[in-house]
Amino acid sequence: MHTRYYPLFVSLHERVCLVVGGGSVAERKIRTLQSCGASIRVVAPSLTAWLQVQQALNRIDHLGTGYQSSHLNGVDLVFVATDSLALNQQVAADAQIRRIWCNMATDPHLGSFVVPAMVERGLLSIAISTAGVSPAVARRIREALEQQFGPEWGPYLVLLGSIRTAIQQKQLGTEENQRLFKEIAQLPLLDWLRDGQREPALQTLRELCKPCLTYDELATFWKEACAQYSS
Repeated sequence: MHTRYYPLFVSLHERVCLVVGGGSVAERKIRTLQSCGASIRVVAPSLTAWLQVQQALNRIDHLGTGYQSSHLNGVDLVFVATDSLALNQQVAADAQIRRIWCNMATDPHLGSFVVPAMVERGLLSIAISTAGVSPAVARRIREALEQQFGPEWGPYLVLLGSIRTAIQQKQLGTEENQRLFKEIAQLPLLDWLRDGQREPALQTLRELCKPCLTYDELATFWKEACAQYSS
């Protein structure tokens, strides 16, 4: 019987994450953890060239070459990326005793959570999991979703977030806010962003949002959203 996992997005900002392993798999995990603002500790007999640079820049803390259960002190999450089944089992057992969430790169059934395949477009994150049964299928689904959700989703969500915050500050009331949010979400903003149709988008938004938002305010939101994702 396969484990059914509960989908959950968590903030790792300043959370302490221990990575056991220093190879290419560990590097990929650490790159993602860094992007989420985690505090990273590493135990490994050797480090990839990139990880050595991160250590030199004090972006990771290399605790040593050999794993010890004391390395779990003060840790929020542990990621195991080694090819030693005995070591993997030892870390998993230690983490379970301490009730620390543990991810196993090569033996997912030993851990307490799995890392899903991800599609990311700015603030949009889509997670795909097959409960560790078939990473190849998860990868196939991810590739299909990458085609469906293009780069315009990045500025789109930033734009919607700016408009939403500005409208809420006008204190129009919950019912009016919800009406505006629903109508804005139904606009073809994704198409306008993808095709660079700034003026039709701003004019339509202005008509929909007046008198609570001005054209200049909307133009600023548009500019800021696009600037974050310009190449």
